[in-house]
Amino acid sequence: MSLSLDLAESERKQVIGAKSLMILSFCIYALTWVLLPLAVNTTLNRDTIQIVYWGLEWQPGFFKHPPLISWMTEIAFALFGVSDAVVYGLSAAVMLASFAFVHLLARRYVEPMSAALAVATLPVLGYYSYIIPHFNHNIVLNLPWCAAIWLAYMAIEERRSWAWPLLGLTLGLGILAKYTILILPLLLLVHVVATPQHRWVLRAPPAWAAVGLCLLVAGPHIHWVVTHDLGPLRYLSSGAGLSNESFLDRHLVNPVMAVLIMAGMCASLGIALVGGLGLPRPQRKTLCSRNRFLLLMSLGPAALVVMLSAVTGGGLRVEWASSFFLTLPLLLLHLFYPVPAPWRVNRLLAWTSGLMVAMGVTYVLIFTGLIADMDEGKWSRFPGRPLAAATAEGWAEVCDGPVPMIIADAWLGGTASYRLRERPRVYSEADPRMAPWLSDGDIRRTGAIILWDQALDGRYRDIDHQDAPKPGEPLDWFPGIPALEARFGPITALSDVTLDYPGPVPQAPVRLGRAVIPPAIPCR
Repeated sequence: MSLSLDLAESERKQVIGAKSLMILSFCIYALTWVLLPLAVNTTLNRDTIQIVYWGLEWQPGFFKHPPLISWMTEIAFALFGVSDAVVYGLSAAVMLASFAFVHLLARRYVEPMSAALAVATLPVLGYYSYIIPHFNHNIVLNLPWCAAIWLAYMAIEERRSWAWPLLGLTLGLGILAKYTILILPLLLLVHVVATPQHRWVLRAPPAWAAVGLCLLVAGPHIHWVVTHDLGPLRYLSSGAGLSNESFLDRHLVNPVMAVLIMAGMCASLGIALVGGLGLPRPQRKTLCSRNRFLLLMSLGPAALVVMLSAVTGGGLRVEWASSFFLTLPLLLLHLFYPVPAPWRVNRLLAWTSGLMVAMGVTYVLIFTGLIADMDEGKWSRFPGRPLAAATAEGWAEVCDGPVPMIIADAWLGGTASYRLRERPRVYSEADPRMAPWLSDGDIRRTGAIILWDQALDGRYRDIDHQDAPKPGEPLDWFPGIPALEARFGPITALSDVTLDYPGPVPQAPVRLGRAVIPPAIPCR
């Protein structure tokens, strides 16, 4: 009898309070997604490598993406030094700041423990776990996305005038992060127009001032895009798969695949909630304005993307939906679950902990190459430091001093630049459209080292070329020494270098071709 009473009493007690849960979950999240990639990877992610060398240039735009993330990484390097840990820490910090805005929004809808659970359960989604160490534009978008939703709630639903300028600033920064942010103002307009008591927003000076502030922040980048042949928009179009497929594939299969991809990435959240809190049951919430707002912000982006896919025939890459589901746990907890009893909270935390461990194990299996059919091993275990050493040694055969420029594809050039102390600039594929901050004249003046993969099989092509090669187009970028000599003058060819991948899974080594364009000015 005494044992039964003790068990009943323990079930009535929560293992942790709401504030403690927030602090603990934030600490575990940061430690996991900084230390785990440091232990597993030998170099940064393929997208991150390019972001890092773009940051050297301080441009208002790049041929693939807006500039905010490159500015952020360069500032972080200036403050804390150049290291993998800084990049992983910056990515984790962006996510934790995003979670904090989700919590602020959750406190407007649910009691403190449910608000904490709305954040603590987010890492069970693939979007917010094993993808996070690979800092890219999808990740950095999460922060302005969450901040904009919270500020829009405060501005529209609670009529807080101070929120409008901050909302405009946030949306402007969101455009500098990734254009996907434009989904939010479209959905906000739908919400305002569809809700009679909010139509005052359409004629409110603070709302239009927010629009002006947004355009002011994003203006330099918009001007850059217009004057650079709409490069990021062209890249987006090529990545969406708008051609080379049948009509049925484009307008039916692509939308269905988009739904399945997003459902698969969110399935673990459903497992955690059902395992911890039981089957969902509608809580008889009135479909008031604030609930419609939450519903639209949580499901509207995914629904809009699927409709666009059906209309345009475009496809959806899995990472493009990264920001869409940050408020999904809050929506489910608010609409389908009552305030959880302590024993249910404890059980949900147990399920969440188990799934987070599963996400960590998944990361290790994928990015060590132990899952044989995953391609990520060729990137995460790349011999970056030997590449940098071979680059420096090659340049030293012709000139003393640091390497000034690298001509290579984004992966080889960016990795070598990142690992060299002097962080030389990268003339991507010797293409001025990809690196408009450099010219052939700059290369002739300072000299450069040329790096290429002797396999010439385009294995690193998909960093910059989402489309397949056109008929007659070479699979890899390297045109040969004679073609480069016609542009840059005499070139000194160097011996090849073999770069061996570290374990645990054997991979074919890289045979690195090297050549040096001697500088017109004295070697520095």
